[in-house]
Amino acid sequence: MSIPDGILTALTTAFDADGLLDTAALRHHIDWLLDAGVHALIPGGTTGEFYAQSTAERAEILEVVTDAVRGRVPLLAGVNSTHTHETLELASYAHDLGYVGLLVAAPPYSLPSEDALVDHVKRIAGETGMPIMLYNFPARTGVDMTTAFLRRLVDVPEVVAIKESSGSIAKLHELVVDLDNRFTPVCGTDDQALEFFLWGARSWVAGASNFVPQAHVRLYETAVVKGDIEGARALMRLLLPLFSLLENSGKYVQYVKAGTQAMGMAVGAPRPPLCQLSDAERATLDGLLGGLREHGLV
Repeated sequence: MSIPDGILTALTTAFDADGLLDTAALRHHIDWLLDAGVHALIPGGTTGEFYAQSTAERAEILEVVTDAVRGRVPLLAGVNSTHTHETLELASYAHDLGYVGLLVAAPPYSLPSEDALVDHVKRIAGETGMPIMLYNFPARTGVDMTTAFLRRLVDVPEVVAIKESSGSIAKLHELVVDLDNRFTPVCGTDDQALEFFLWGARSWVAGASNFVPQAHVRLYETAVVKGDIEGARALMRLLLPLFSLLENSGKYVQYVKAGTQAMGMAVGAPRPPLCQLSDAERATLDGLLGGLREHGLV
């Protein structure tokens, strides 16, 4: 079992002016991303605003994405929920639709203990049999997937990778050194992509690839496919101001939606309680995109 290499776009969800799912806009966005060369799509993640959707809406999005992609790239499903039952329901639906893997974080708000979280993951693995990419994002879930927790999953073959979004490079070192790459490390923090690639990671779950996919693909191909570290460093110097803005603003979803709109994709506004960016914030984003455009990265 494995997950795809390359740029795995954490797909944003298109909403219309009334805040309802806009399937036509979502399909258009998907075609644009695949034309840009991203390697896989992941609907249902944080960037997709799963937390602001009903189970029925989430199932519909999984189905629409499957139909729009038509087998052109692999699909992984974000199935996180506040409770295990909904996670299993969505995972089963994704399995039947042909998704190749699941993205599983700790259930937010309930703050499960290590024992509870181990049981949660083992149940998903046992009932679905699908490859699982864990998603460590303690800032959102309130629970850190520690090395001790991961050691309790080494004998679960379905758990194949971990998207590390804690922001701690030490966590990457633990995955590679202490756990001897038992779980494939996947970049989940945009401003650390180069560090992950230098340590052997071959996959990047990237929210900003919703609106600058060519830049992401170029960085991946330079660093991983060609092994051109100097070239990759030069590219990352250009991209880092944008990535740092997204990662440190506290408005990641809002910036991704605004950036995607700036590229001509009608993905709409974030759902409440999130608000759209201010005029000043949009101007900052536009300035960064203009600089990337000058270097042929947009």
